[in-house]
Amino acid sequence: MNKKTLFPLLFGTAFQLAFPQLAQGQDQESKIAFLSDIHLQDVYANLGSEEFKGVFNPISGKFATIRTMKSQVNSTRLFNENYFAFLSALEDLKDKGIQLVVLPGDFTDDGQPMNVLALKKILDRYSAESGMRFFLTTGNHDPVNPFGGLAGKKDFLGTDGSEQAIAGAKELFPSDQVAISDQINYWGYSEITGALKNFGFFPNEKDLFWAHPFQELDVDNYKFKKATNEATLENRVYELDNSGLFLPDVSYVVEPIDGIWLLALDGNVYTYSGSEWKGSSQGFNQAAFHKNHQLDWIRKVSAEAEKRGKILISFSHYPLVEFLEGASEEMKSLFGPQKLQLERVPTSETSKQYAKAGIRVHFAGHMHFNDTGIYKDQTTTHTMYNVQVPSLAAFPAAYKTLKTSNSSTLEIETIPLTEVDHMNEFFDLYRMEHRWLLEKKDPGIWESSILESKDYLDYTRNHLLELTKSRFIPSDWPQNLALLLQNLNQKELLEWSEMNENESEDFLQKKLKKLQISKNQTGARPNIIDDFYLLKNGDELGKKLIPESRTAFYEELMPKVNQKSYSPDQKLTREFIQFFGIFEKLYHSNPSDHFSIDLKNNTIKKIED
Repeated sequence: MNKKTLFPLLFGTAFQLAFPQLAQGQDQESKIAFLSDIHLQDVYANLGSEEFKGVFNPISGKFATIRTMKSQVNSTRLFNENYFAFLSALEDLKDKGIQLVVLPGDFTDDGQPMNVLALKKILDRYSAESGMRFFLTTGNHDPVNPFGGLAGKKDFLGTDGSEQAIAGAKELFPSDQVAISDQINYWGYSEITGALKNFGFFPNEKDLFWAHPFQELDVDNYKFKKATNEATLENRVYELDNSGLFLPDVSYVVEPIDGIWLLALDGNVYTYSGSEWKGSSQGFNQAAFHKNHQLDWIRKVSAEAEKRGKILISFSHYPLVEFLEGASEEMKSLFGPQKLQLERVPTSETSKQYAKAGIRVHFAGHMHFNDTGIYKDQTTTHTMYNVQVPSLAAFPAAYKTLKTSNSSTLEIETIPLTEVDHMNEFFDLYRMEHRWLLEKKDPGIWESSILESKDYLDYTRNHLLELTKSRFIPSDWPQNLALLLQNLNQKELLEWSEMNENESEDFLQKKLKKLQISKNQTGARPNIIDDFYLLKNGDELGKKLIPESRTAFYEELMPKVNQKSYSPDQKLTREFIQFFGIFEKLYHSNPSDHFSIDLKNNTIKKIED
């Protein structure tokens, strides 16, 4: 055996352990996890309040600082159990040996000190114990206000099952019994990024390269010390619309391992009314205008990455491509442009700008959806894939992993969180709340069956069912359409699908009148509206939960509805045809569960497990 053969055998493993970045190489498999919309709230926080320290939980022996179940079932996110879901996801990553972890925004629930510091403690622990590296970008629930300020919430669970208000000052809720705590105030950019400085927002000695939009992109002469000196927030501000007001932009690009560039885009947009700052949830539709300096920087970064053969993966809290399978315009027509969070859908012009700037693969959160969106311009010169990472605080609770061993093929897998330890730790406290609501005959009482959930998948599914009933249908749906869809059975819908125009409208109108005067509306679950939200929010993950008997029914019904027509005065028929057209687009979606993207040939392919 010669020396050339002997050297790697003796020293290869030691070399890789000592210099993992240099040993990585582009031909070696790289794995990155994406955990979005954690909305972390410290469920056992030290409020430092004389008036309220939490609700004693006999199961843990600690004082719980949790929100009511009533508030959870009226919110698009959980506030409490997602704390344990986050820990379960990190344990899963530790078992899988995945060490690069991206958090695309809303990593806390409103950026209060107690929540930011709880997140820091968890990330520090997994960094120290498992060698994980975390890379964060801000969401609209992190710096709610760019410079922080007084804040409070009325919906914490009180000691008797009622709601307990907690605020930074009494004047926020003058008519309530308020517990005063500075831990509930808003932190701004400076405090949040300062506490979480080791997680991407600033240069780290472990990285091969790091830069932000307001400095020269000088890869060849990169020096950690110089980058650190230039990375202060004072050097990372932009002027808001020639107003003389300056805001931070904590975007950055980092090379944590050889060959991979992570591009973190701070898509938060704020406006100033003259007395206070207000954040927006619309994302890049507004950022493209108010923060257009980012587009120039993205062009430079993408060109540099291509020149150097780097895999460029961008991530932000906000999506860059339409995430409703091309059905958003039909949804606006049927439900209204302000319903179903449709104002958050990126326009084709927005997608075009960022695709043209050089982004090809983008991971986003914000919507709490599982989805893959594809933008292609008319010349097919620019193609961009938008991967929607689900929330850990809502259905479908899941995270994504990206695996690649070369610069042209990416494998993306969605990992559902089915089992979560300690998921039911607060259920007895919720039962106390439920008894209190019953005694007070509160109209906001929730279905106690959610406490019978067998696992986290079942729990988040039941949360979505309750949310659909209590909030989505009353606020977003045409009343008559919802009433009919909740009560027509499969046989009646198939009969309707084969009727001519006049028969169709007459059938629906007669059925509607009976339902309006009847006290025996079934509203039987599961129904088509529930399946609609399974598809809209869960995509392929949701489709798996629809029984075969119902998928067979949909596959028989949808082609028949496609053949139907209506006249302008046939409102119900029009709404039904529009709805099932939307339903069909969601049903036949792009791959979103386990798939590969070939950047060389601009193709996406489902991977059958």
